[in-house]
Amino acid sequence: MQESSHGAGRAALRRVPKQERSRERIGEILKVAKELIGQKGIDAVTMKEIAALSGGPIASVYQYFPNKSAIIAMLYELYVEEVRELIAGHVSHIETADDALKATDDLFDMYYERMRQEPSTQDLLNAIQADKTLADLDIAETRAQAEGFYQLTRHFVAEPLRESYAQTLFVMFHMAGATLRLALMVPAEAAQISAQFKSIVRTHATYFLKGHFPQAAV
Repeated sequence: MQESSHGAGRAALRRVPKQERSRERIGEILKVAKELIGQKGIDAVTMKEIAALSGGPIASVYQYFPNKSAIIAMLYELYVEEVRELIAGHVSHIETADDALKATDDLFDMYYERMRQEPSTQDLLNAIQADKTLADLDIAETRAQAEGFYQLTRHFVAEPLRESYAQTLFVMFHMAGATLRLALMVPAEAAQISAQFKSIVRTHATYFLKGHFPQAAV
């Protein structure tokens, strides 16, 4: 089983909440931090500002989070949990190779819509890449997601191609994140970028899942 980001944010907590009131306080801190990140970007957000807008003294933030990196880690963990649920909903009905091909499109569209609706997600993921420990966890999470898709679909792939298929999935899942960030940075070209990436993925997926490359349109 692949290592993933599960528990990374909770492990960063200075104090584990045991009472409902404490859990609500943490939830409010995270909610405000996420909103501020979406408005200003991570670098411009301060612990003092998070405390003020979440309705408490700065000590009440430091009581749970030793620094801003710990808040980012927790936000990332919650993001990962949400994405896992969304992925599960898109892949749970795969029964045929055609279902698997459709799922590659659906997953990309799901990721794109999720990031488009919440601008803070893009800043959060950029911040993750700047933190070596969290970046390693993000790679592990990407690997786990690709492995999960592989396990659901490998029986559609010829035995000699399965190792290559697994490696290709890992690369494609990783590239999906970079492509989405690019599409969001240049919205005027987002549709073309998304269509091009999905075409590349579908070409490779068709080869592995159906044993041939897509037929060129006549």
